[in-house]
Amino acid sequence: MMTHALHTILKNNNGIRCYSSSMGPPSLRNGGSLNNNIRDLLIGCLLGDAHIRRTKDNRSYITFEQTTKHEDYVRDLHKTLSEAGLSLSEIKYYTRKDDRHDSNNTSIYFKINSTSELNSIADLFLSEDNQKIVPLEIENYLSPIAMGKWICDDGQLVKNGGITLCTDNYELEEVELLISALSNKYGLRCTIHFKKGKNGNIYHRIYISKNTFNLLKPLIVDHVHPSFLYKLHMSPR
Repeated sequence: MMTHALHTILKNNNGIRCYSSSMGPPSLRNGGSLNNNIRDLLIGCLLGDAHIRRTKDNRSYITFEQTTKHEDYVRDLHKTLSEAGLSLSEIKYYTRKDDRHDSNNTSIYFKINSTSELNSIADLFLSEDNQKIVPLEIENYLSPIAMGKWICDDGQLVKNGGITLCTDNYELEEVELLISALSNKYGLRCTIHFKKGKNGNIYHRIYISKNTFNLLKPLIVDHVHPSFLYKLHMSPR
């Protein structure tokens, strides 16, 4: 669970990931061949549905999975990452049960094969026991590219305006951290919405108000896949 990982960092923030808010962690500022745009893309996806893991030989890999109705988006990600020079698996399909909603989903999947180039991102998003966490300094990494990809993954259309980020896999403390980062970085007005799953669990989601979301849209529209522009109340161009 993410709660333990987050609490461990909070209790030790004098010595762990306590970076300058203006500069960000050195491991993502220097070294490695990933360009800034690709790093931002990966960070946005990791805030959403992607997962990162370490291997025993000190490498890291990232997996991407969506339902098949988002196949165009996944294939576009695969193409972008392949053109960036990353080693990728082939795209695969399989059926997975979603316990949150008591349903079976046919998924499309691929991964970035293990490489030391991803270690700096793994250090950011993984605890020492390999559990995915929200970094305390996430505000430093919420670039327009990262925001666009996060909304592709987790954004949910709100008919009356605004948008909901379906942060179902995050603990309450992590959602509060993300809200603080969104407010500080972009001046977004956010509230927590509670969603009860069919399994009886309560999930915490972030609602971004219509007025402040309208200010964000021009910054991120170029980084949202055409199939997801409806989440911005826009049509494909």
